[in-house]
Amino acid sequence: MKDSFAHSAPKFIQSQATLDLIDILSPYVTYEKIPANRRLYYCLDGVHMCYLIRSGLIKIRRNSDDFVIAFLPVPNLVGVTNLLPESSGLYLELQTESEIATITTAHAHELIANNNAWELLAGHIAKVSSNLLNHEIIMTAPTSYELLRFQLIGLMKEPVNVRKSTSAAKYILERTRLSRSTVMKMLAQLKQGGYIELVDGMLLAVHQLPSKY
Repeated sequence: MKDSFAHSAPKFIQSQATLDLIDILSPYVTYEKIPANRRLYYCLDGVHMCYLIRSGLIKIRRNSDDFVIAFLPVPNLVGVTNLLPESSGLYLELQTESEIATITTAHAHELIANNNAWELLAGHIAKVSSNLLNHEIIMTAPTSYELLRFQLIGLMKEPVNVRKSTSAAKYILERTRLSRSTVMKMLAQLKQGGYIELVDGMLLAVHQLPSKY
């Protein structure tokens, strides 16, 4: 392994436009506490759904194989566009009790029109598109090690409650097609080399990760 400076990793984040849009829409919706382990789909029976999320620990998953796209930062607004086809099978998996308001995307658009908030919607869409592009950059990393390295740095950028509840191996395996043996071997070698700190499988720190494996 060769040393290099630590690399940054793209992460799903909100824009100010997203937060402002939530503020505008919130007076017109009803928030409810939804228990953990529930699934909320982007599309139900052909109807696009919009979720305004105040709190909770939530994963974005793909229904066909339960592949994890990302942890969703909160507060957030999901499904306000209808750009995703019904066949995408994306859904939100609630890891903890979450406070969420549910309306149709069509209703969300009516509220946005009534409040002349199209500019905020455009800003929200731009950030969502940027997040998806950054995710694609990660997933097309040329080597298994580079893919793992991106995920390690991404995990370190997650909230503390995510890092304390998800082992590094599980985090990586849910988001990649890497084999368990490959992930465990590379994590063990990175730990032995002092590049990462793991305690009971939980990632405590990432130091100067090697650029090559």
